[in-house]
Amino acid sequence: MFAKLNRLIFICTFLFSTQLFSAEITEQKINVDVYVYHLKPPFIVNDTYELGLYFDFSDYLNSKSDRYHFETVFVPRKRIDIMLKNNSFNGVLLGVNPLWFKDKTETKYLWTSNFYQDQDEVVSLHEKPIEYNEANSLSGQVLGGVRGFYYFGVDELVSKGEISRVDTIGEYELLQMLMFKRIDVGIISRSTLSYLTKAEGWKNKFHVSKQPHDKYQRRILVPRQSVDIYEEIAPIVDNLASDPEWESILQKY
Repeated sequence: MFAKLNRLIFICTFLFSTQLFSAEITEQKINVDVYVYHLKPPFIVNDTYELGLYFDFSDYLNSKSDRYHFETVFVPRKRIDIMLKNNSFNGVLLGVNPLWFKDKTETKYLWTSNFYQDQDEVVSLHEKPIEYNEANSLSGQVLGGVRGFYYFGVDELVSKGEISRVDTIGEYELLQMLMFKRIDVGIISRSTLSYLTKAEGWKNKFHVSKQPHDKYQRRILVPRQSVDIYEEIAPIVDNLASDPEWESILQKY
């Protein structure tokens, strides 16, 4: 009996010591906020419980870095813009592209290589398929979009009255509007479409145009004053494609 008790005390002491040691290591690291503003799967599946690829990526960085502790923080896009404008941005921004931040020449900010390859699909109902070639191919259609999102070429025709645009709060709601036939066609990122069609059992409901509306890389924006952080994470991102551990994380989504 005493032997079992002593063993139990030893296990509890060991676990407690391990937790303290782990916390001590975390405290020794420099905290870095990984800002994100895409509140949609697979990137953020559940913000409250920190589920999604963006949270997994910060955990992945933590397993690779001995200097920094990364933590995913959701912030709306408008607030991100304000932070960047008034130089109060004190972290890195995940899942974005230079074109979205008017930095085509990549001189305003530091940019890592590709974190995630994505594209915007043109989606219609399976029984009423629409093929996209260029913006004019959507003339006369009712287009569903996400409020605040800009769709190059298409929005120009919307402003001319050649395409009707109906906005919703997110891409999940956009697909619902399509199923309820409130719109004829929608533009949605392939990453989210793939996740939702599998999670919701919508596999055969939609037609995806052979030509997407856009193709792009999701990368990491780092302010120029944070060059030390950039030098830490850039090599990690460069090696993502060849890391089985990262491939295993992607397979979850």
